[in-house]
Amino acid sequence: MILGVRISGFKIIFLGLLLAGLLGAASVSFAQSSEPESMRPPVLKKFETDGGKVEFLGHVYGLDGWVITKEKDDKKQVETVYTTPDGALILGVLFSPDGILETQKQLEAYKQRISGSQAAADGAENSSSKSEKFYAQTEKSSWVALGDSTAPYLYIFINVNCGHCQAFWKDLENFVKQGKLQVRLVPFGQMQENRDAGAALLSVENPEEAWRAYVGGDTTALSKDKIKADAYSKLDANTTLARDGKLPMPPFTLYRRPGDGILTAIAGRSGNIMLLMAEFLK
Repeated sequence: MILGVRISGFKIIFLGLLLAGLLGAASVSFAQSSEPESMRPPVLKKFETDGGKVEFLGHVYGLDGWVITKEKDDKKQVETVYTTPDGALILGVLFSPDGILETQKQLEAYKQRISGSQAAADGAENSSSKSEKFYAQTEKSSWVALGDSTAPYLYIFINVNCGHCQAFWKDLENFVKQGKLQVRLVPFGQMQENRDAGAALLSVENPEEAWRAYVGGDTTALSKDKIKADAYSKLDANTTLARDGKLPMPPFTLYRRPGDGILTAIAGRSGNIMLLMAEFLK
């Protein structure tokens, strides 16, 4: 159930304490989402037009949760709202059917995202937030991780034989070797040479070693004989994801900034690799 405006006196006191405890109240710096306003539910777009800020909380029980903030008298006013599939807005907090305060769980996860966690928001793959939805779908797609598993990461949609994709990898390779970055390659493509090598990349036991060798000119590193039975279906699912997401030509990079939780995308090879890495290096 949802505690809404009918008990607004309780909601304001309770929610104010909840937000203060979890987010640090007015001391928290709320980052504006990089998602275009056109992707917001209309009721939230109007709030943003009027000067407010909106951040996605997650999707649960068919509802999208949001943190909304606005400046008034040099102070931040922070509240949580929920939007329904048809665009209606409910002000308040959300409890699960067994009485668990879902809003608190969502705010705790949100706090982690704006302070370092790069994971997708819970339930985002079913949400109306298109950028969060695509990020969650990418997280669950078939990809290979290159680099230290504890390092901050980014996803790069690639055609395996794309020269710009391979060049972009070379730009990042030293940072990966130094343990400062993990690159998650999401291979896709309809051309047979990209399907074959991409499927092999999703099949080999050591994808980082194989990818380095392949980019270095060893075509046998991702040869057809290395392809496992389900690899083509995984690669084709990535191709469908890229098509449905209307991605531009590869490489296409997607990541959540560790410093503030903002989802960021780069179309093509980054023109300033140090500027990109500044968002990952502490």
